[in-house]
Amino acid sequence: MIKNGRKITCQIKTHDRLYPFLHSLKENKVYIIKLSTTKSGATFTIYEKDLSIVRKIRKQYKLPIHITRPDTDQIIQFQWSMLLGLLGFIIIPYICSLFLWQISIDDISDERQVRLEQELHDLKVDEKKLLTSLVSDAKIRQVLLANNHDLSWIHIKRTGSKLNITSVPAPIIFREPTDNKVPSNLVALRRGVITHYDLRSGERVAPLHSTVKNGDMLVTGVLKQGKKYLLVGAEGKVFADFWYETSFELPTKIVYDKFISEEVKILQVSSPWKKFKKEPSKDHFIELCKSVFEIEHQTIVEKATVKVTEQWIEEAFMPMLRLRTASGLSPKGKIKDEKILHMTWTNDTVKGKVLYYVNDNIAGKRPIHQGD
Repeated sequence: MIKNGRKITCQIKTHDRLYPFLHSLKENKVYIIKLSTTKSGATFTIYEKDLSIVRKIRKQYKLPIHITRPDTDQIIQFQWSMLLGLLGFIIIPYICSLFLWQISIDDISDERQVRLEQELHDLKVDEKKLLTSLVSDAKIRQVLLANNHDLSWIHIKRTGSKLNITSVPAPIIFREPTDNKVPSNLVALRRGVITHYDLRSGERVAPLHSTVKNGDMLVTGVLKQGKKYLLVGAEGKVFADFWYETSFELPTKIVYDKFISEEVKILQVSSPWKKFKKEPSKDHFIELCKSVFEIEHQTIVEKATVKVTEQWIEEAFMPMLRLRTASGLSPKGKIKDEKILHMTWTNDTVKGKVLYYVNDNIAGKRPIHQGD
């Protein structure tokens, strides 16, 4: 049986009538938690609610008994210690979660990584700073991209008290060699992830879905047949996914001619008989009408102004920029996704950069030399 309550320690310094006394306590359902006997007497622990029964039975057996209660100050101190410990267990992790404890930068260039760390420090994005005091992710991205033109995007990920920054290098456009007479290999003209091949000759070297960089061999024009090598030259295209960056600059206000209506005016009516001496046939009906009526078409327009806003750029300008970018791709190339990296506004102009996720041919020819 388990009971709850405050515990009382009782001490009896004699063996006379001790055991009948303990037996009487048991008969009166006094729960003895702990009992120890010595040569001089006994010590036992009971619950405070049974103290009145113990005192009543003690008088019957005329036993001297010493009662010890727990120290109230110790109990209060213990309770306060537990409360403070519990509050510390809850509050300390919460306080720690309000600070930035770790910053990691993923970049393929050690030199640029050091530069990014310094630029974050200039923005006061440091470890052990309050999260609420840090600048926004958009501000961090804008400053880092403005100071590093060799980057096309900055990925920022916050996980609790950790900040991870991953840089995406800007793609570099290369022109494909046009010499088709010399047998060649196909090499990568830019970094990308290979999605599919469209070959007329040659043998694949880079596997599908692999990441290649500028200059990597994609298709070889030298085929091995037994112990012999056959020079055939590689022909075809290799398609890959890659990022492509473009810029734009617009005035904050655009003035254009707005179409109102179109009018048709008859300027002159003349007699058809002057031009047709003979009676006109059905085949000459249209020419007859043209000879009778002289018509002028007049388009009426008026000047209109549109204010360039972020909404207008996204809804009206971005589709046009997408079409212009797509027109520069190969016939089988396509744009998979697009992101506005950042926009800078002044009184008269707005400048911006757009990042396109493109799938297109990245292969270029590199002549096969005799040593190859």
